[in-house]
Amino acid sequence: MASSSPAPAGTVPSLFRRLAALRGGRAFHTRGRFFRADLRVLPHADPYLGIPVLDEPGEREVLVRLSKGASLPGALPDVLGLAVRLPCASAAGGALDLLLSTRGWPKWLPFPSAGFGSGVFSTLIPYRHAAGRIRFLAVAAERGRARSADPEAAARAVALAPLDFVLGIEGYRRPLARLRLHTPLPDGEAVAFDPMLHCHPALRLPGRLARIREAAYAGSRRGRRSPAVREEFTEPVHTVPIG
Repeated sequence: MASSSPAPAGTVPSLFRRLAALRGGRAFHTRGRFFRADLRVLPHADPYLGIPVLDEPGEREVLVRLSKGASLPGALPDVLGLAVRLPCASAAGGALDLLLSTRGWPKWLPFPSAGFGSGVFSTLIPYRHAAGRIRFLAVAAERGRARSADPEAAARAVALAPLDFVLGIEGYRRPLARLRLHTPLPDGEAVAFDPMLHCHPALRLPGRLARIREAAYAGSRRGRRSPAVREEFTEPVHTVPIG
């Protein structure tokens, strides 16, 4: 009897494994820079997420990566990525990775932006949560800064002065947090940004999308670790709709 498993279970891992091996690292978002940053959670009443690092007001140090989706050269517009690692004891692996990318219309569609300071970043496909379906959003607090889509230019801007983003949840008027990037890290800094390994039980994806996403990351990890590829960790794959 033929298997009822969806095709992505076999094709998606193979595709992303080949892409990662071909590119010598991440399947997508190969060009990026890491930053130390401070996340200041603001007092807010709704929604209660059940995730202490996002519910409890205060300031915490986090890790951020700004990247280009297609890794187009220089300052050419691209689908831009904003990845944030939050320390969270109740999350798998002790951390929660939130991966956002610049979006267009429909809201789940990744869309190129001319600069990190001008695009609207989103988790694209909404998470399933007890409060309903939610998308995390981020925008630069100073739209006049970080106009370039080049991660290196963003690193130079942060070296001169911190770069702030406002984080929120779509449909809620009050911001959730302020994210301040203050220290560019060396190019060799490598961290395992992986939303399948660093997730929280309060945030779930629709079943089929979760399977596609998991297959994509599994394939990318295998491709990066092939003998021809230098050992590196992953980053958001924004060409597959993610939550």
